[in-house]
Amino acid sequence: MATVVFSREVLADCLWAHGEDALANQALSVSDSELTRIQSLAATFHDPSFPLPVQGVKVKNSHVVALAAVTHFEGSLRPLARDRRRGGKVQQ
Repeated sequence: MATVVFSREVLADCLWAHGEDALANQALSVSDSELTRIQSLAATFHDPSFPLPVQGVKVKNSHVVALAAVTHFEGSLRPLARDRRRGGKVQQ
């Protein structure tokens, strides 16, 4: 399996860009073990044959990272609030 590595800040930015504002704030304070778990989920979701709930756009790394976080925090995979990224960066 591939490895996917990203920081808490990148995780928060991906969540925010896809409209998951509350989870973006939560992402900034995940423990090292939680971040490793989210990275592991992202590696699984990065497989093009894995069915992700993204419609109307090509699946990007930001989708994969955000969906992994949603799955970790909420316990199940669900569509993101936004399939298309909004511009800018998360405000901290």
